[in-house]
Parts: sequence; structure tokens; C-alpha cells
Amino acid sequence: MDELKGLKDIKDIVEVNTFNPLWLLLALFIFFIIVALFFYLKKRKRKKRRFKLSPKEIAKNKIESINWDDAKEIAYTFTQEVPLFIDESNKKEYKEILKELEEFKYKREVPKMSTELKSRIKRFIKGIKWEISS
Repeated sequence: MDELKGLKDIKDIVEVNTFNPLWLLLALFIFFIIVALFFYLKKRKRKKRRFKLSPKEIAKNKIESINWDDAKEIAYTFTQEVPLFIDESNKKEYKEILKELEEFKYKREVPKMSTELKSRIKRFIKGIKWEISS
């Protein structure tokens, strides 16, 4: 103990403040980065979804781009894509046209489609209600 009395550089225990405002600023900065990243990813996901076409929009584009010189393409496109837009008011006419289109499907070589049937299909397509909802 006598040895300790001779030492002059030992001081009493002092409480040390460990709180540093820089840690608070760093925590706030990280918090804001996480929040900004969350909103950025959410907006990006919504933007991607917005430009994805719905099945009805894809069907409408196929129907509008029918090659009217190819009877087989007309028959298959009409049979596959138009049912999405059928309602009670045009169901009977749709079934009648389908019966007439049977001879243009399931064969390697098909006869040329009559202009009367083409015009009937065109009129039917013009009469469709293009209610496109996702």
C-alpha cells in the first residue's frame, strides 16, 4: 500500500459518457436508406405489373392482327381468342360461326374461305365489346 501512495498519476474513478451523437445519426441514416429502398422496390414492382398485358389484351391484339388470307389462321385464332369476349347477346352467332369453321381446322390442306364467311367474322369481331379488365 505504501507503494500506491507514492504514485501521483492515479486519479479517482470517473464516469465515462459512452453516448455519441454520431451513432444516432448513423442509425437514422440507415433507417432512411431502408425505408427509401422499400418504397423504391415497391414502386418498381408496381411499374412492372402495369406493363404486363392481361390475357384479354393479348387476345384482342391477336384478333386484330389476323391474317385474312390464311383460312386456317382465321379459324384457329377465332376459336381460341374470341371466347374471352363472348356474352349472352352474341353466344348464338358465335356457335354458328364455329360450326362453319370446323372444315378449316384439323386438316393439313384447307380450302379457301368464302368472302361471305370472312365478312361475317369481321362483323362479329367489330360487334364485340372489348371490356378489358385485369
